[in-house]
Amino acid sequence: PVLDATVKYGYARGFNVNAVAQAEAVIAVHEMFRSPAILQGADLANASWAAGWTLQTAPWGQEEGARNIAEAVKKFAEQSPIPWCLHLDHGKNFDSCVAPSRGITSVMIDGSSLPFEENVELTRRGRSSTAHARGVSVEGELGVLAGGEDHVFAANSTYTNPLSAIEFFKKTGVELAISYGTMHGASKGKDVKLRREIPIASRSA
Repeated sequence: PVLDATVKYGYARGFNVNAVAQAEAVIAVHEMFRSPAILQGADLANASWAAGWTLQTAPWGQEEGARNIAEAVKKFAEQSPIPWCLHLDHGKNFDSCVAPSRGITSVMIDGSSLPFEENVELTRRGRSSTAHARGVSVEGELGVLAGGEDHVFAANSTYTNPLSAIEFFKKTGVELAISYGTMHGASKGKDVKLRREIPIASRSA
């Protein structure tokens, strides 16, 4: 329902939350506007939700942190009149995508730093063995976005080849995040070179 609304009305809305107050605020503001909400907990940042762990001591607190963020979001959202979902952002390995699936409605299995076939295998294994079997939708990533987000950093974009995107989708069956010049973080238009033909070609094929 959340994605149906974004397609129909032409907007996208998602927030990474790293504290209980942020989760509460996102839900409250979306209720004001009667808008669906997508909340995200990035794989590394989830450690900050675990007792005694910080971003500097991750990844050991990620599993506990993922459970805590799911419980916090559920507390504020389950009585809310708006549609909402909780996404695991940039799950970097098999375990991080499997363990926190309780309370999480979708996961990104981010093998974009791996060679193509290894990325396919990680994504396919995560989809078929765990998350997808539990009714959790799965997203893969192909190509590297410039900028920084938690432990994800790259100075330059590595554009997604549309033909590789097609092959990746056929082999994994997951939703797919691609790189066509967009960036992590606030780019303010600096050094952004969008290649719109890449998503157009990928979607058309």
